[in-house]
Amino acid sequence: MRSPQDALYALVSDWPVNGGVHQQRAIDFCRAWLAGRMPAETVRQAVILAALEGGVTINDDDDGAEASALNPAV
Repeated sequence: MRSPQDALYALVSDWPVNGGVHQQRAIDFCRAWLAGRMPAETVRQAVILAALEGGVTINDDDDGAEASALNPAV
């Protein structure tokens, strides 16, 4: 995931567990960010919590590949 659009798509289409509280919140936050109503850091934290809830591995290291998904550009 490299953008909020990618994160939203993953949360809606490819997420391993559906119906989680954090998943729904992350979906809502991604949509709010896309509409310009949510700070990027808040979205990042919501996606992290959804990943933890869904058992999705987060690789937030120096190579930037996964980190960019969790640090959407503003």
